[in-house]
Amino acid sequence: MSNQKLTTGNFCWIDFATPDPNEAKAFYHKIFNWKYHDNPMPDGGVYTMISTADGGDVGGLFQMPDEMNKAGVPPHISNYVAVESADDSAKRAKDLGAEVRMEPFDVFDYGRMAVLIDPTGAAFSIWQYQSDDCEGTAAKRETHGMFCWQELMTSNVDRAADFYQNLFGWNLQKMVMGGMDYTLIKHQDDDIGGIMTLPPEMKNVPSHWNAYFTVTNLDETIKVVKNNNGNVMMGPEDIPETGRIAICQAPDGTVFCLFQYLGN
Repeated sequence: MSNQKLTTGNFCWIDFATPDPNEAKAFYHKIFNWKYHDNPMPDGGVYTMISTADGGDVGGLFQMPDEMNKAGVPPHISNYVAVESADDSAKRAKDLGAEVRMEPFDVFDYGRMAVLIDPTGAAFSIWQYQSDDCEGTAAKRETHGMFCWQELMTSNVDRAADFYQNLFGWNLQKMVMGGMDYTLIKHQDDDIGGIMTLPPEMKNVPSHWNAYFTVTNLDETIKVVKNNNGNVMMGPEDIPETGRIAICQAPDGTVFCLFQYLGN
């Protein structure tokens, strides 16, 4: 099993919130060959741990609670960023203009987290590992089925960039990609994500983070998506000198993105 070490400021986990966990697990297993481990929760629910075929950690999946459904929250993926202190980072985020949607709380003996809304309206979570070294491990980004890129689509790139740079210390680099402005997110010399303006056709869509997952063969994966009641919203599309992407939608409505590295 190959792992990457997750340092402070790195994307470290994802959560799938879905109305039908069994349907979601069956669908994503066909797409990514994921393995699952169900953990009963004190409230009677179940939290499912997700791992790649070779056992590397990816994230979790759970049934959307009633309060989410009543609030009209759609099925979605939540992105987590590792921090040294959830309490300090939540306070810092609030000082920088974020909304603290869920105050820091302990997740059993695993760690501590908080849910935030950035100043442009995009939701994200922070995670503090319980261990003293503030680091965890996960599957390598190049592994089939592992999240490899996080992309913020926002109504205000400059405001968002200033916020995240001050909160996480990310190095942000502006560039032009495919004829449009794109802000590259770098963490300790690694490219981990990007920030872009919501296109005109998405003017009524709130700011949000997208998660990209590595696949070894994009064309074959797209066929599997379509054959299992999923939808391909965009792509496949070439990213010069980088790879190929597609944006898909699961049967429950969750939007997820696929990425095939150049040369695979």
